[in-house]
Amino acid sequence: MIAPSYAFTSTQSTSVPGQLAGVEVAFVGGSVDDRGSATIDALKNTSRAICEFRYSPDDQSLFLNGQPTTRARLAEHMAGVNRILIDATTLGLGEILNILMAVQASRRLEVEILYAEPGEYTKSKPEEDAEPQHRKFALTTNCRFQAMHGFAHAYEANMLAKHIFLLGYESARVRNAIEQRGDIDRARYQIQVVIGVPAFQAGWEANTIRTHLNLLEDLVIANHLVTYCQANSIRESYLTLWDLYRQLGDERSCVYVSPLGTKPHSVAAALFLLETRGSGWTTSLYYDHPERVNNRSSGYSTWHHVTVRFPAP
Repeated sequence: MIAPSYAFTSTQSTSVPGQLAGVEVAFVGGSVDDRGSATIDALKNTSRAICEFRYSPDDQSLFLNGQPTTRARLAEHMAGVNRILIDATTLGLGEILNILMAVQASRRLEVEILYAEPGEYTKSKPEEDAEPQHRKFALTTNCRFQAMHGFAHAYEANMLAKHIFLLGYESARVRNAIEQRGDIDRARYQIQVVIGVPAFQAGWEANTIRTHLNLLEDLVIANHLVTYCQANSIRESYLTLWDLYRQLGDERSCVYVSPLGTKPHSVAAALFLLETRGSGWTTSLYYDHPERVNNRSSGYSTWHHVTVRFPAP
């Protein structure tokens, strides 16, 4: 069986990381809140070239600076460049996966990742909250779960399946996933959840736990099927997925991953899926590619700069 092979170097700061100086190409998405604007502004001041990248989940098309492109062209765009950075604050999982695949195709040994934590998340308006004891947030417009080329494995009712959900603040996304999966035999389809603890800020773990309480009860998720993992660490969540993969994996089964929580968890899921695809034990992405709502958070706090090193080919 394959084993985790990526190495990580990370720093945290309360202001723009000094390591950004000298970045040659930075990939960014669109800004919807304060922290997204802050990371893009910081990269404009420190990077030689800013490339806006977008992935369309409906037809799986790619756009670089507003123009249609392909993953092969994206890899060519990286030719002769020493330092490439992904702004995980503004890019979604689809974009991050495609950039990582291009990085891999270009046989690079490392990529840098930038992420800024929010100062506060936007809660739903009180009049919209029918359950005041629970904490509700307005962060995304949920879309239907759909396959992503290169990371999809069809579910068959007679197969063994393990499904790892990395939870965020919106329980509706998990409910949508289960409903769209259809009838499942819980004797053959196991659900495991990962909760971000420690959270970005003390007490924020309750935003996830309370929001999902009813759902976890409905799905009869026992304590041994709940795993806790640091919310802001790409490395720790990457290793957590590997631990669960080894525990749950079976050569006759498929391990599905739904990264619905923090962006560091999503980046870790992208790295994990990239590393395990094509291995003896099947892994697959099950994701809804939601649209982020404007002003989904306010302010920003800790900045993370992470360098991911890949094994030499």
